[in-house]
Amino acid sequence: MDFNLCLKVLDAEQIRQADQFTIKNEPIHSIDLMERASEEFVSWFTECFDREFPVVVFCGTGNNGGDGLVICRLLSEAGYTVSLFCIGNPEAGSRDFKINFDYIQNYNIPQTIINEGNFPSLSKDSVIVDAIFGSGLSRPVTGRYADLINHLNAEPCEHRVAVDIASGLGCDQNFENGAVMNVTHTVSFQVPKLSLLLPDNECNSGELIIRSIGLIEEYIQSLPSNYYYSTPAFIRSFLKSRGKFIHKGKVGKNLLVAGAFGKMGAALLAGKACVRAGAGLLTIHAPGCGSHILQTGLPEAIVSADPEKQLITRVNELDSYDVVAVGPGIGKNKLTAQALKSILQGFSKPMVIDADALNILAENQDWLTMIPEDSVLTPHPGEFKRLVGNWENDYERLEKQIEFSKKYKVIVLLKGAHSSVCNSHGTVLFNSTGNPGMATGGSGDVLTGVIAALLGQGYGGFESAILGAYLHGLAGDLFARKKAEESLIASDLIDRLPKAIRKVIQNTREKNETEKSRD
Repeated sequence: MDFNLCLKVLDAEQIRQADQFTIKNEPIHSIDLMERASEEFVSWFTECFDREFPVVVFCGTGNNGGDGLVICRLLSEAGYTVSLFCIGNPEAGSRDFKINFDYIQNYNIPQTIINEGNFPSLSKDSVIVDAIFGSGLSRPVTGRYADLINHLNAEPCEHRVAVDIASGLGCDQNFENGAVMNVTHTVSFQVPKLSLLLPDNECNSGELIIRSIGLIEEYIQSLPSNYYYSTPAFIRSFLKSRGKFIHKGKVGKNLLVAGAFGKMGAALLAGKACVRAGAGLLTIHAPGCGSHILQTGLPEAIVSADPEKQLITRVNELDSYDVVAVGPGIGKNKLTAQALKSILQGFSKPMVIDADALNILAENQDWLTMIPEDSVLTPHPGEFKRLVGNWENDYERLEKQIEFSKKYKVIVLLKGAHSSVCNSHGTVLFNSTGNPGMATGGSGDVLTGVIAALLGQGYGGFESAILGAYLHGLAGDLFARKKAEESLIASDLIDRLPKAIRKVIQNTREKNETEKSRD
């Protein structure tokens, strides 16, 4: 996999170095780079907000504040009603801030220097643009800056947009006892910041938009990082195509162990997703009570009925399968737990382990060493907590994810917004697709089926988890483009998997055709 095609997640010092390298070697003046970043922000802003929204820009006196001044000017030129509020002494600002502050005096824009007693009251339809502090912040925000941020957080404005990063939010750390701006959108420049990808900071990141500002990519790729953010180009880079003479036995003989009495829907969802994602052959091992349900609901699959009617007690003849996926809806009965143990002891190829299979492992941690190397575990945060114990914050949770992957030589896909996929080397890739509508029962079962299908088609565990998460999220995004996120159900993801796969394949073909024409 070519991680140079991903967006690399950098810390504050690395971002500063990339800025300086570009300024020196493009070359470009720092104030022109500020102009370029602000133009990118305004390009996005004008696509999202009509001119009827009043815009209120809050600036500090550093370079993030300088961005805010340019944004203020550009939005005014674009016909928006803009007001400017600066906190701090403009005469003590950074060089580029002062140049832009002097320049903006030529514009008819209402301006206020904020002191302790003149915080503004804003209307509900006002759009706050936060340019007080940027990614270089190294300490908690306190004093009158904190008072301003807390005041703005209490205002009724529905839309709040951070310039690069919300004021008070560290790039890759939480500042205790400091004020942090609440935002609905963050327009981040060039690369994502780690803090913007973690659930703890949801109120301080909102919807993430990443805009390139032309920093020299070769230098960015030279900087060390274990964290990446997926892009369409990266996904295209390792997508496999089927040969003309391929047959069903060559694209995955999959076994799905799923279901219990009252939970056969989980098996059906995972099975349908598996065949929709390209599995050549699928066998579903389920309790006897599920045979009719599965053979009626998914005639494409072979059904292996457990001798027990209501739960799974044994799974035999594993050698004929390329992939085993286990967990959706199986419950935690002692007999089912022993069946899982027998699978771990009897199957040596990568597996997909999800749902109740993870909960069984959490209660039998000495079995973790039995998991085949390169297997994919797909916990949600609650399941992961049962495996590794509590954590203080998402940074510690991420450390635990890395430690677990390294210790057991497995892939851990921790589900959620920007699902994180970690391999046994400690490399973490954050997913860029998906939406809140996917927080619905059965969504994880669909993901299990997709990843199992990809493993069977010859992708490695890390590739399968990354591509599976991307396609799963893209299917959700395709639904949300035409219908309300809130109405999404898990079967909608399966219905849109073909479109998601086609979209990725078409983009790959278009890219290849473009490269051939250049040659």
